[in-house]
Amino acid sequence: MAEIFIRTSQSGEKTGERRMSFVASDATRDSYHTVLVPDGWQLDRFNKNPVIGYQHELQFSGNPDSVIGKAHAYLSDGRLMIDVEFEPADMNPMADKIWKKLEFGTLNAVSVGFVPLEGRWGVGEEGPGKKNETYYYTKCELMEVSVVNVPANPNALKNAMQPEEDRLAEERKAALEAEEAQVDPEVEKEPEEDRTAEIEALELRKRQSLTIAGFQLCK
Repeated sequence: MAEIFIRTSQSGEKTGERRMSFVASDATRDSYHTVLVPDGWQLDRFNKNPVIGYQHELQFSGNPDSVIGKAHAYLSDGRLMIDVEFEPADMNPMADKIWKKLEFGTLNAVSVGFVPLEGRWGVGEEGPGKKNETYYYTKCELMEVSVVNVPANPNALKNAMQPEEDRLAEERKAALEAEEAQVDPEVEKEPEEDRTAEIEALELRKRQSLTIAGFQLCK
């Protein structure tokens, strides 16, 4: 199963009764020196089953009340937007509590879980190992969205991000090794010329040997 990486947004705005809109992601470089390119989001899979959870519990909980609402994900002005509608109080007291905390302001963020599909390192000063190294996720598939505490649990967040950190470390190592392996064409040119001269010299000696042998036989 592909690792799911996460990003958290702290931008939420009430748009109606039990409705709130979040800016889930934009093209800003985050603290992990990565950029989620907005045009690269794949949203179809999420929008076919657009449930909202709390603290990313949907993958591990069998409690139906872990689903606290439904959503729609879309792109607008270079941003990934998540419009959320929370379940009514008589259906789900947990959803009602979370909605009231969002209204009050003690909760104000959503976190998106995604699978990276394509990516690349930046160029120049954004290259691997450089001062402003930046990795661009150019294609990502949105998998899930949760309302989260901010900050939630720093240790849990670190554990959740570890697979991504490991992946970026491998990408960085591979890019640096590829860069070191590149050979200047001018450096390759000289051995090639020397080898050609060597082959020509061997051919000349071979012809000379054959000529001498032929002369001796005729003689």
